[in-house]
Amino acid sequence: MTSTVAFLTDLGLAATVSIGAVAYVKTALRSLLIELCGTAERANFWLAFSNVTLVLVPLIFALAYEPETAPNKNVIFEMAAQLKYVLVGFVATLTAIALILSRFIPRNQQHLSTGSTP
Repeated sequence: MTSTVAFLTDLGLAATVSIGAVAYVKTALRSLLIELCGTAERANFWLAFSNVTLVLVPLIFALAYEPETAPNKNVIFEMAAQLKYVLVGFVATLTAIALILSRFIPRNQQHLSTGSTP
């Protein structure tokens, strides 16, 4: 397997992993965004924005990785290293989105231990 084929194969795998992870969080994120945005149309825009970001940033990480082509390097380990960067990019992007959204989630000011109802 040439380094070009390995790189492109891993890039396809990176896209598949990112799209799969986006599909996994999409439903929960949609519900949260509808609640925070107030309308489904606004939530759909921010969901689309988040989905694109969650796919493109990991792919940018994958494209930035330059595999070593030394004769003693195993192509599988190089592909795993590239995939590691993809996962780091996905987690970093998801964390950034979560931190931004957490600022907009209303918090109950009463303590739950008082037993009072709002």
